[in-house]
Amino acid sequence: MLRIVAVAAALAAAQASGQPLSMDDALRAADAHSPRLAAQRHAVGAAVEQTHRAAELPDPRLRFGIENLPVSGADRFRYDRDFMTSRALGFSQEFPNADKRAARSRRAEQAHDLEQGNLAAQRSMLHRDVAMAWFDVHFAERARGLLEELVGQLAAQAELAAAGLVRGRQTAADSLTARAAVEQARDRVLDQERVISRAKLALAVLVGEEAKRPLGAPPDTAKLLQPRESLVADLHAHPHLRVFDRREELARAEVAVARASRKPDWALEVGYGHRRPAFDNMLSVMVAIDLPWQAAERQDRDIATRLAELAQARAQREDARRVHEAELRGWLADYDTAGRRLARYREVLAPLARDRAQAALAAYRGGRAELSPALDAARNVTDTSLAELAVESERARAWANLSYLYPHEGHR
Repeated sequence: MLRIVAVAAALAAAQASGQPLSMDDALRAADAHSPRLAAQRHAVGAAVEQTHRAAELPDPRLRFGIENLPVSGADRFRYDRDFMTSRALGFSQEFPNADKRAARSRRAEQAHDLEQGNLAAQRSMLHRDVAMAWFDVHFAERARGLLEELVGQLAAQAELAAAGLVRGRQTAADSLTARAAVEQARDRVLDQERVISRAKLALAVLVGEEAKRPLGAPPDTAKLLQPRESLVADLHAHPHLRVFDRREELARAEVAVARASRKPDWALEVGYGHRRPAFDNMLSVMVAIDLPWQAAERQDRDIATRLAELAQARAQREDARRVHEAELRGWLADYDTAGRRLARYREVLAPLARDRAQAALAAYRGGRAELSPALDAARNVTDTSLAELAVESERARAWANLSYLYPHEGHR
């Protein structure tokens, strides 16, 4: 709790100073302000309380009343005439067998471990969600910058076309075409502003007011935070698989509780009967012992039920392992493919688009071509850059999925 308060204070100071919001800052803000983590921490706290409660004895019972009160005859409803009538006061205490108490304590510990595992899984998922949202804002703002550059280029062409129209060197159609291209590009900028607003809203859901800060430099997505070999080898450490491990251990503890029920519990009851002044007072001491005489129809069926639930937990864990392994390998394939495509855009496609734009503009200025091909070529450069940015975004999303798959140092 003190760590969360300290993190919140540091984030508030950073926001006040207008510092850029880095990826690590966003992760810390999410840890400090996330309702989902707060809810899971409360679940862990509740489980902790149960670990202290599980091994305790049941509450004793107080017993009081009148025993053997006549209801007929001359002494009916008189508690001081018949020697068998007494005003009784006593208590009773149940004592579950030692194996059952130990099994219940173990079950509570496993339930606590399960909630701790859920907390780690929620935190891992939160970090990936934050990284995705941060990248969405980052790439949306970069896309807006590319579109604004296109507006500037087309506006310059429109001014030249208007000046040429005044001097009689350009047609009205060329001027109108250039103006239309500028307005279309500005419309794309407006639509991109909408995309940015939605991305920031999604980030604000996760990090709160910190989303209002400008973004800092992005992490280097060209290199994974963990070696790819360890990503597959450490699949057993996947937070969601650890949750299934805890569920299996909890199911095993439930089996132990069911097996302990085959051993009888016992109870002690002590009572005091007040009969004076007519008769002597009496003390009663009674011991009660469970008789599980139909274990095959009762306790054994409970044990069979818990064993079936244990087998279910094992099967669910194996199913989850297969799903997460396929998911992991899919993210690796996405990351590798995006890297190759990004290299192709930077080395081949983007240079081709720029060369085409330069050739089209030179032909137009030399009077060998119309204005429309030059405008189309300029738009193609921007579209190619946007496509390259989309591929870079795909690699970043795969990077986020892989980098925050497991808890690691600096983000625990």
